[in-house]
Amino acid sequence: MCVLEALALSPLTRASIFTLKRKEALKEANITHVLSILTLPLDTVLFEDYKHLAIDIDDDEDADIIQYFPATNAFIREGLDTGGGVLVH
Repeated sequence: MCVLEALALSPLTRASIFTLKRKEALKEANITHVLSILTLPLDTVLFEDYKHLAIDIDDDEDADIIQYFPATNAFIREGLDTGGGVLVH
């Protein structure tokens, strides 16, 4: 199943940052929130149509990702509770 098919099936979808360039598909999937988990510099233009939360953490087995769960869970819940969809990358 491709990412765009998954977007149509679930309001919570994990995908690549490159999916953000598919604006029309994201609109059709009702994506309103984007959660970014990475240490790369972000092009803010990609996120201007969405509510965005960025977590700056290395993809490393020693990274303490658990400390971010309350904030990320609240962000995801907000997106879903308001009738939108959430893209996590």
